[in-house]
Amino acid sequence: MNTAVIYIRLLKPRETLLLAIIGLCTAIIAGEGSPPMDRFLLAAVTIIIGSGGTNGLTNYLDRNVDAMMKRTRHRVIPSGLITPEKALIWAGSLVIIGLALALYLHPYAFIAGISGVTAGLMFRKTWATHFLGILSSCGPLIVGWFAINPDVSPTILLLCLIILLWLPIHVWNLMIAARDDYLSAGVDIFPLNQGVDLTAKVSLILSIILFATCMLLYVAGEFGTVYLICSLIGCSMMVWATFNMMQSKDKDAAYRAFRVSAFPFLLLIFVAPCIDLWITGIS
Repeated sequence: MNTAVIYIRLLKPRETLLLAIIGLCTAIIAGEGSPPMDRFLLAAVTIIIGSGGTNGLTNYLDRNVDAMMKRTRHRVIPSGLITPEKALIWAGSLVIIGLALALYLHPYAFIAGISGVTAGLMFRKTWATHFLGILSSCGPLIVGWFAINPDVSPTILLLCLIILLWLPIHVWNLMIAARDDYLSAGVDIFPLNQGVDLTAKVSLILSIILFATCMLLYVAGEFGTVYLICSLIGCSMMVWATFNMMQSKDKDAAYRAFRVSAFPFLLLIFVAPCIDLWITGIS
């Protein structure tokens, strides 16, 4: 395999792309549809480098567990395509560069970045993993927002709240879908030690609260019809998927809920406001 491809795969390109999209959409929202191009491009570089580096560090930290799981043993470190030492140097360098750029953009962006990295390093595979992972997942939003807009507004707070509610649902669904794989690797944290029933009920409750939060963003962000329709579709998909998982109590339903909660939901929620702002700008 090409060396460049190996180094890119270490950074979990799909996850990095998703984080970059929501971060850059947040920058567009902060700039009311037309952020300054120089700041926007710098935010893009910062988010991609920082998110990729953080994902690379998680691959390094999880290498031993990944090697024991069928779902992850093909990753570049457990499969022997790159040594842990080289992976750490590459990912660590990107994180340092990303944090330096974040500090240049705004102190809040740097604080969000360093908090996310610290949480990821200290609390891997513990009960607090999913909640502290929110710091990492909100990092791109905070970088994108404060690169363009220095003011704290209800819009950025609600966007971060959406991620806070979304992340546990997304991660728990995957863990339930691959429960046997995780348990065989010695990972025994919530929701793995509780099973489908309780996890599905909690996920459904969070999905309903998430629905309400997305509607509140419609009001607070003063977005238009495009966001309203897309958020109704996305949130309905989430509620239905988690309700179906609660009803069926099987791993296939959990995996379907996981798939729905990734690109489909986040793209609907974050791209739609940008389209609304562009339509408003044109009109």
